[in-house]
Amino acid sequence: MSSRRSTACWLIGLTSLCLVLAVGASVSAEPAAATGATASADPADDPWLTDQAPVVAKPVEVAEERVAAAWNAAPETEHARAAALRRARLEFGLGDLVGPASVIAAGATEEEPHVHAALARDLAPGVPAFQVEHAIALFRSGDTGAATLAVGEAALAVASNLLAQLWWVESAAFVLLVCLMGASFALFVLSALLVWSHAAHDLGDLLSAHTPVFARHAALAALVLAPFALGEGLLGLAVALFAVGFWYGSGHQRNALVMAAILFVVAVHPVAQLSTMARELVDGDPVVASTLRVLADEATGADLERLEAVAAEDPVAAHALAYRDRRYGLMESSRERLLAIVETHPSDYVALANLGNLEHRSGNLSGAIDYYERAAAVEYDATLLFDLSQAYAGAFRMEEYEATIERAQGVDDEAVAALSNLGEPSLVADLAFPMFQLRERFAGNLLAAEAESEVIAFIAPGRLAGAWYVTAGVFAVVALLGVLVADRWDHASLCARCGHRICNRCEETVWSSEICEDCHHLFQYPEATDPSLRMARLQALSEREALFDKVWLVLSIAIPGMAGFAAKRPDLAMMGLLLFSWVAATLVWPAGPFEDPLLMGGAAWVAFALPGILAAFAYAGVVVLGLIVRKSR
Repeated sequence: MSSRRSTACWLIGLTSLCLVLAVGASVSAEPAAATGATASADPADDPWLTDQAPVVAKPVEVAEERVAAAWNAAPETEHARAAALRRARLEFGLGDLVGPASVIAAGATEEEPHVHAALARDLAPGVPAFQVEHAIALFRSGDTGAATLAVGEAALAVASNLLAQLWWVESAAFVLLVCLMGASFALFVLSALLVWSHAAHDLGDLLSAHTPVFARHAALAALVLAPFALGEGLLGLAVALFAVGFWYGSGHQRNALVMAAILFVVAVHPVAQLSTMARELVDGDPVVASTLRVLADEATGADLERLEAVAAEDPVAAHALAYRDRRYGLMESSRERLLAIVETHPSDYVALANLGNLEHRSGNLSGAIDYYERAAAVEYDATLLFDLSQAYAGAFRMEEYEATIERAQGVDDEAVAALSNLGEPSLVADLAFPMFQLRERFAGNLLAAEAESEVIAFIAPGRLAGAWYVTAGVFAVVALLGVLVADRWDHASLCARCGHRICNRCEETVWSSEICEDCHHLFQYPEATDPSLRMARLQALSEREALFDKVWLVLSIAIPGMAGFAAKRPDLAMMGLLLFSWVAATLVWPAGPFEDPLLMGGAAWVAFALPGILAAFAYAGVVVLGLIVRKSR
């Protein structure tokens, strides 16, 4: 009775999952409509790839950008060039200078690798790869304390870098998809194989009591493969195997199968869609793709035309063009773009702060202070407060200067120290490109997108994968029929002592489903049997048990999940399969399934290899636990 109640609880859980997904789908549709963000992954929808591209004014090109100018003007030493580029990066809000940082890091010497690693990190502090290389260099130099702090800074860089976050979500979602689907399908297969002979025997009895053994197995195989043959792919095969295992399994096995079905539905729908949408998130929004190329200084003419065409309505495009103008010294063009942003978005503190910097550099301190104060009323930013304090100092408002610089240090004392160490009293620093706007855009595109996973299209091409509620409903119906119908006829089974098949239709007398009549008579009525025959029988059974112990040991080590079935703990089998899938994914993709976007470096190996090692130890523990439980039975 308890097993039926627990199975019913699992069914309620499966139904609850369906309801939660339905509510989530309906709620997520509203923010998507509110943002108005559209993401088209079809190249034919990109007007700059057709003859209907909008006609826009070509941006003014200049001979040399600020980064290249600072590099060429500095003395030809790594320290001097790094210092010049660091000033340009801070003053004009150029973000992470990945290219120059890579050049400087490549010039590291064996005597002082941490020095060059620190210079590269200062040029690209938000790039995890340089943070990790700096930590490794510190460890090699013997400064363990500083290296430990550098590891923490690398973790913060991963958490704050947008492209690193996208790479992590994309990679983690794909690995999770593989693990959930692989483990669930493996449990369906193992559960069905363990009861296959019983199901085939009973199916043959429905046809004829004289049905040959091979015909019984062939008939069951035909039924199991029917959904696959009808075009439902591996999903149809999974449902058929689930039906065999659930209808003939024990209460514990049914619970594990329902749990596996829930994980399979989660993998086929939300996880697969998340993996696909994360992979197409950047390329699906042409404005975002062009913006990222502008930030990397890799923009083409088509990128600039695209951004020019939508800059009046799209603050992301306007900020990207203003950033590029600032990087190339086009101050008046940058001013016009920032004024246009403030006109349509009065609370855009990045545009307000950078306008204040333009006024400050032109000598209009009162106008600069007005812009700074408007920006500071929206956002507390250390760089912004530093600029405001500089304006107060230039206007000889010393009390306000001291109060503002203290506020800036309270927000981020390291950022204030980096700016103060440049040693110029009139220096103000531009705010970098507002990456939070890209995050908001990605969130809107993610809610509005409806992507079809190529993996799911290959695995489940039929109608069963058309919607989450269809897939979940099929599993739920099969489980419900198993609870209501499967127990209405006598199931064949094997004697736990001697392996003899027990079947009410084939045997004249059946004692129970776990022990045959001969073994029951042998152990319950020893006085009624011949002593010599009884000892010979017990010896044979003992040898059989010893052989099966060795077989189960080999199977438990060789086949993932078998340790749980050996202990009659299908929940341990499911846990073992999940952990093994994780370990296998780590072995196949030790640095992630997708190419590192030149941002993660050694952090990519740490992010995937370290959890994989922990999963390997956990899997070994599950196998050992299963063997111990079997021995103690």
